Amino acid sequence: MDDLILKELLERLEDNSKKKNKDNIITDEKIQEVLETLLKQEAEKTYNRILSEEERRILTPEAFSYLLQLLNMKSIDKNLFETVITLSMQLNFFLKKQINKNMIDDVVNFLIFSGERDASIKDLLDLFFLTENDFEQFETIN
Repeated sequence: MDDLILKELLERLEDNSKKKNKDNIITDEKIQEVLETLLKQEAEKTYNRILSEEERRILTPEAFSYLLQLLNMKSIDKNLFETVITLSMQLNFFLKKQINKNMIDDVVNFLIFSGERDASIKDLLDLFFLTENDFEQFETIN
């Protein structure tokens, strides 16, 4: 939150408390309401997420950083952020490999562009097996 706005609001609140006349347009309640709104907006901006030990083992640092970057840019919301982490954990169970940035990107794109925010692990496995097989076929052709 902008410190100058907060400082100005606090000063007006203080001045308002001193001058209790009827000409005063800004009431204590209005100032308090604005302050609460600003504080709520600031609280909604931040999202603190600490990965568990298992999640740190499964997600590469680049993958998690990328996911955080998408969240901070508001490309994804908190719910999709958590869904991607959950699906990544499940993918790791089946694929038996660490989840990297490209895989996270594939999961996010699938969830966003398929319109299925509640995609199953089967849908994602189909996506990853097709992607890997297509890539392997491309390598054998060249």
